[in-house]
This record gives sequence, C-alpha cells and structure tokens, in this order.
Amino acid sequence: MQISFSKPLDHAWQRMNAFLFNPFDPGKWFVLGFTAWLADLANGFPGGASQNLRFSQDWDELEVNDWASGGLELFGDFFNNPLAFIIAGMLLTVVVTIGLLVLWVSSRGSFMFLDNLVHTRTEVKAPWTEFRNQGDSLFLWQVVYSLIVLVVMGTLIAGSVMLFFPLAAADAPAMATIPLIILAGTTAFILITTLVFIEFCLFQFVVPIMYRNRVSTTEAWKIFLPLFREHPGSFVLFGLLYFGIQLAGGFLYFALGLLTCCIGLVLMAIPYIGTVILLPLYALGRYLSLEFLGQFGGGFRLLQPWPGNPAPPYGSSEIQGDGTVVGPQDIGEDSGGGQAGPEDS
Repeated sequence: MQISFSKPLDHAWQRMNAFLFNPFDPGKWFVLGFTAWLADLANGFPGGASQNLRFSQDWDELEVNDWASGGLELFGDFFNNPLAFIIAGMLLTVVVTIGLLVLWVSSRGSFMFLDNLVHTRTEVKAPWTEFRNQGDSLFLWQVVYSLIVLVVMGTLIAGSVMLFFPLAAADAPAMATIPLIILAGTTAFILITTLVFIEFCLFQFVVPIMYRNRVSTTEAWKIFLPLFREHPGSFVLFGLLYFGIQLAGGFLYFALGLLTCCIGLVLMAIPYIGTVILLPLYALGRYLSLEFLGQFGGGFRLLQPWPGNPAPPYGSSEIQGDGTVVGPQDIGEDSGGGQAGPEDS
C-alpha cells in the first residue's frame, strides 16, 4: 500500500476552501466555530488570552531568598488555621468539578465538529444528542488516562527528587550530576513526546473510528492499533506534517494580526471569537487527518471521494450522501432473484 501525504493535504485544502469560502457565510462560520470551540475547549481554551507576568522589580536588587522564606512563612501560617484545609478542599473540589465539566463538554464537541465537517453542515443539537454515547466514552477514557499520567509523572518527579537530593545535600561536584541530569532530561523528553503522540492519535484517528463505527474509545483503539503497528513510520511522519502545518498556520495568523495593527491579535485572544477566526486552520487539520486515514481502506473512510478522484473498487465500503456506510456485508441475496423482471416478460 502506497501512502501519500501530498494528496490528503491537497484534498483537505480543497474541502476546507469549498466548505468555508464557497460561498462565504458568516453565520455558518459562527455556528461551525462554536462546535470547533467546544471540541478544543479542554485544550486550554483555544483563542483564550494568555497572561504574561511582568515584574517591575530589579532582579539584581531582589532578595530571592528573603522572598522565598517569606512565602513559606505565609504558607505555613495559612495552614496553621483549622479552616485552611476546609477552604483548600473546597477550592480543589470546585477546580476539579469545573475541569471535569469542561472535559465532558469538549468530548461531546469533538464529535459535533467532526459530524459537521463530514456532512458539510452546521448542526449543534442533533450531533450533541446522536453521539452522546461516544462522547461520554471519550470523556471517561480521558479521565482514566489523565489519572494514569498523573501517577507516572508524579513517580518520575519523586524519583528525580530522591535521586538528586542526596547529591545536593552531600555537596557533590557538578560533574557527578551531569550524567544524571542528561538521563532525567532524556527520560522526561521521551515520556512527554509519547504522551503528546497518544493524545494526537486519540483525537485524529481514534475519534473518527469511534464516529464511523459507533463504538467506544477502547474498541476504537483495538481497531486502530493493528493499523498503527503495520504503518508506524507513516503515522509518525503524518504527525510531523500535521505539526508543521499547524505551526506555519499559526505564524501566518500572527503575521496577519500584526498587519492589522494588532487588532487581529486582540480578537484572536478572545475565547470563541478567536476560534471562529482560526476556523480554516481547525477545518484543514481535521480534514487532513480524515483524508489520510481514509487511504487505509473503506473501513477507515468517512468522506466521499473528492470530485475527480477514482471511484473506490467494487466491494469496498463507501459512505453515501446521507452518511450511511454501505459495505459488502450489507449486500445480501436478492430475495426476488427468481422472479421475472420487466425485461423477461
């Protein structure tokens, strides 16, 4: 099987351009942008403002040790109060509850945005209800996965502290700690890269498989992993291509924002409004992953062939105009095969 990277990109660009600009409809952008905003809501509120901390103090004159000791003293005084643990527990509960709610809404939104792009329409209520089982499954999987990641990262941090603390206490020479620093940094880099790639595969490939087959997240992973084991290099290269396109698109938007005397940058910093402005980049990325995944056969195809593409071979699954998947398993014996037709009379 020959895997192409240029054709999916070309077809994704044409689909995005046809859907968003031919014709251009601001109402369509705002509705579709809302589903895209929901889909990416758990990833740090896309388009939201990021606050940069600025310090007016002169760091040459700032006594860091005094500042740190004063902070620790205030922290200790706070927890000496019997109500401190109750207040901290309440705040933690509120933060966790809001985080889970955002993750749940974002999980549903992933299927809403995907459904709108597959059918080139702008619906909110219908896909929210239709894919509730898949959205809830994605939410629960992410909760369990997040807990596992917290345990792994916590273990890594605790191990690093236990490893470096005795050396620091013994005032070991710097040359003795360099190999350990390199080892810890390499381990952290490999771990973080692996976690990011798992998240990438989850949303770019597993979610479409869930959508197409109406299965849970675990079942979709069981379908995707054998495919990944057959073509690991192709999926890794696609991840690099996807990252490069998103990075180039981000730089392009940043440059356009500067050309508007930073007015565009301010608008892109507003939640939801920023997603609407960045909608071509969101749509291009989603179409790109669907086009790439569709190369692996009818069982992974969600989009109809782009006009001008060769028709799929006979016997392969295909998606009809209403979104119904028809494959060879749906073709049964003709119950009326023994009856005379008009041409036999």
